Amino acid sequence: MKLKMAKPRIAWEDRFQTPKLDELIAELAKHQNQLVEQAREAILALEGVTESISWLGIPWRWTLAYGIEGVNDKPWAYIVPQPGKAVLALPMNSEAVAALPMRKLPKFVRDVVILSPKVAGVHWMQWELTSRAQVEELASLAKRKHEILLSPSV
Repeated sequence: MKLKMAKPRIAWEDRFQTPKLDELIAELAKHQNQLVEQAREAILALEGVTESISWLGIPWRWTLAYGIEGVNDKPWAYIVPQPGKAVLALPMNSEAVAALPMRKLPKFVRDVVILSPKVAGVHWMQWELTSRAQVEELASLAKRKHEILLSPSV
C-alpha cells in the first residue's frame, strides 16, 4: 500500500509553525498584497503602535495584530491576510462607537458599524479590503479609534 504524501499547508493555515510577515504577504494576490501593505503602513504610522503575528484560530488563523505600547494588553486592530480575502477588523466598545461621527462616515463604514456583531460589549467590525480608496477611509477610521484609545475619557 502506497502512502499519500500530505499536501503542504500554506503559511497562513499552518498553526504549528509561526510564519514570517513576508511569507503571509506572499500568499496574497498582487492587488491584495498592495492593499494590506497600504493598511499596515497607515496603522503603523500612528503613535506607539506595535505589530505582531498571532494565531487566532479558525477562521482568522495567522493574523497581524496591532497594539499600543503601554495603553492596553489587547490588540485594537487586526489585518487577516487570508489568501483571496484580506480583512481589516476594528473591534470597538460601545463608548468608542458612540464617539464616532456617524453622519460623516461613508455608508459602507456606517453599515458595518451598525450591523456588526456585538460580543461582550464589543462591536466586531470587519471589512474585506477591496480598493485603495476604501483602505484610505478605513485608515481614517483606525486613526479615530487610535485617538479615542489615547484620550483619557474612553
